[in-house]
Amino acid sequence: MAKSDAPKVKLRTVDKRVAGRRATETRDRILEALTDLLGSMSYRNVRVTDVVREVGTSPATFYQYFADVETAVLALAQDIAKESAGLKTAGAGARTATAAVDQAIGAVGAFVKKNDALLRVIDTASAEGDKRFQKVGQTVLANAASGLAVLGGKTKEVAGNADALAGMLLAGPSDAAAARRLVHWGLTGRKPTG
Repeated sequence: MAKSDAPKVKLRTVDKRVAGRRATETRDRILEALTDLLGSMSYRNVRVTDVVREVGTSPATFYQYFADVETAVLALAQDIAKESAGLKTAGAGARTATAAVDQAIGAVGAFVKKNDALLRVIDTASAEGDKRFQKVGQTVLANAASGLAVLGGKTKEVAGNADALAGMLLAGPSDAAAARRLVHWGLTGRKPTG
């Protein structure tokens, strides 16, 4: 889980107490363990006991921060939605359109690789109609699409394609290289070399 330099809102426990530094670190360890578990097992199969065993703490500690596993997963999802804001400027600063496209595609690809398991959970919960996860998924998609749409000043083919292209990248297809080539083609209007 990435640490942010932005000022943080005071973390509160389930019973509304302000959490101190150690409590915040414990919560972060719980979320890191949950992230690891989501990479190796279905989100529906993760139990509180699995998480606390990984952290080396008790279920009571888990319940100080989260009502259940789903609440903890939602907290992780909201964290990556905030992290996805960095995708808005993924291609900025590049000297050429091709470099900007490559930077934007690379940034989205790295984001997907880092958050693959959680993005799959967001997709699943969204498909099941959970509005909370749908909102998170829409935020991530909008941020990735904004990063690609920024390229509109460098490549006119982007207008109207950014949402579809961002969705393709965020889907994390089995052939990521093919997806990158298609997105590059969609953004630049030119078939990529190599």
